[in-house]
Amino acid sequence: MMGLQLVRVVDEGGDSWVRLELSDGLPTPVANALRRAIINEVPTMAVEEVLVIENSSAMPNEILAHRISLIPFVSDIDNYSLPEECTCGSKLGCERCVVRFVLRAAADTDTVTVYSRDISPEKPDIKVAPVSGDFPIITLAPGQRVELELYVRLGKGRKHAKWQSGIATLYEENGRRYLYVESFGFLPARRMVKEAVKIINQQVKELEQKLEEVMKNAEE
Repeated sequence: MMGLQLVRVVDEGGDSWVRLELSDGLPTPVANALRRAIINEVPTMAVEEVLVIENSSAMPNEILAHRISLIPFVSDIDNYSLPEECTCGSKLGCERCVVRFVLRAAADTDTVTVYSRDISPEKPDIKVAPVSGDFPIITLAPGQRVELELYVRLGKGRKHAKWQSGIATLYEENGRRYLYVESFGFLPARRMVKEAVKIINQQVKELEQKLEEVMKNAEE
């Protein structure tokens, strides 16, 4: 859909961000569709469900679960499926559509701050993990304890902002058009762009198929 003659990488900051120059041959609506796909359609992984086994802290369960759900996770989109596309058909999910984590922390005699680094996978040696271990989750006073089970799944930004892969900005400067893409850590910026292109191409193919069906039915 977009050849090298239409898009050129101007500069980038490792996996964190990339800036693309768009040629005049790429229609603005298509460029904007790419921007919107990066924000709304590229799948990423985040905590969708929290099972509270114990919470004796001062923080209500709902707020604690909400804070945890906003932690971005390094996303393995090659080996996991969106829940609605998984063949297991289970609400609980399976090893192809859910990654389970646990969070256990307790404060004995001193106050303890619980961080995202304290979240542990149920199965070791997986790629999926919080993008940083330095996100503070909760502070426990002496005698308080939390124990949670976390269910991390793929999702899209159009469903909830916690799955938004990053930001994408379309702008003009000195007569040239640029697309700036910055990752929130789920995926490398270049991968975000590539996935968005794949999604747009798939949507176009599906639209073509539907149009062919409509035209065929109209002729009959």
